[in-house]
Amino acid sequence: MNRARCRRGVDVTAYRIVQEALTNALRHGDGGKAEVTVRYADHALRVEVLNTGPSVLTGAAPARPAAPRHRDGTGRGLLGLRERVAVYGGDLDARRRLGGGYRVRARIPLDRP
Repeated sequence: MNRARCRRGVDVTAYRIVQEALTNALRHGDGGKAEVTVRYADHALRVEVLNTGPSVLTGAAPARPAAPRHRDGTGRGLLGLRERVAVYGGDLDARRRLGGGYRVRARIPLDRP
């Protein structure tokens, strides 16, 4: 795979991560806010999406009933993203945040041959 084509694939993967995380925030969240950070570091692209929601510590219920969920990080969308990120030698972590809400974080290497 040539470098330009690989870079386009990484960019599309980052876009899909943001798209899936924001879709999940709308679908399963409490209608609060979401924060997206996309940062090119020296050797990797880092993507993080944080959204607000009920706290794991308080066990507060979402403001509206949510559709049935898979366990944290095991939905087909996130699983597909993990596989997509792994193609580039990266990793993706998705989990509930202790203070409330959800975090999706990915690191995708840019210097892969």
